[in-house]
Amino acid sequence: MWIRGVVDIPYIFVYGSLRFGFELNHFLKNSRFVGLGLVEGYKMYDLGSYPGVVRGDSVVHGEVYEINDELLNVLDEVEDYRGSPDDLYIREKVRVYFDDKRKYYLDNVYIYVYNQDITGRDVIVDGDYSKYVGTSAIFNYFAYAENTNDEILKARGVTKIFKKIPVYLPDYKIVFNVECKWGYCANLTKYENGRVCGYLLMILEDELNLLDSAEKHLVRYIREVFKVYDNNGKEYYACAYVAPNISGEHNPTDEYKRYILEGLKGHCISSGL
Repeated sequence: MWIRGVVDIPYIFVYGSLRFGFELNHFLKNSRFVGLGLVEGYKMYDLGSYPGVVRGDSVVHGEVYEINDELLNVLDEVEDYRGSPDDLYIREKVRVYFDDKRKYYLDNVYIYVYNQDITGRDVIVDGDYSKYVGTSAIFNYFAYAENTNDEILKARGVTKIFKKIPVYLPDYKIVFNVECKWGYCANLTKYENGRVCGYLLMILEDELNLLDSAEKHLVRYIREVFKVYDNNGKEYYACAYVAPNISGEHNPTDEYKRYILEGLKGHCISSGL
């Protein structure tokens, strides 16, 4: 059983050329993308064609993957880490947070730390290499309710989905209390022993921005990070749309329910339907 803060298998935090869309990410193509995260206590520098991080007073943004010992050995070679004092990088373990509130985290996650002189190198102030070079970051998005429906997603401009995995959110249920064109749209609320079924969609930030527009992000909904699980009990950290300050429950229209049920396609029935 996985317990927050305890790692029984290797995880790695990557922040530069191993990130999605960069030249070395092919080493991680078969690894499970756990989620976007941030690490405190480091500072990122521009080393020319790639970044490096050293101990500092900033945060670094990156991606967490589940790996195995065999792949870890390969990555050690890629990063020129052999356990010697003059290695290009050294490998350390850090705590990675998956949300700005620091609610979700993993301890003992591997990170490669630059081990050479950084004199004269430019600081990447916000610690996000994807943003620094103008590349769209990859996100785990938890789609529930009508956004489980491919027809709805396509109408909202989401056409490039790299992975689609059936997942569920425990201890929540769906309620219908957000006014929309279908009457009342879905929302998430805590509910002991509840289960909200949906899909984990691995999509680029550009696609997520299109959903922001459709969901009226910061007006009707906000994006929050949730921990969801696949059918094998593996955890993922994914953003989802929620309206936390709206109460009450209403009945969804038949049309709206049809979109949801067609989207789930027998995956499971969410609490509240």
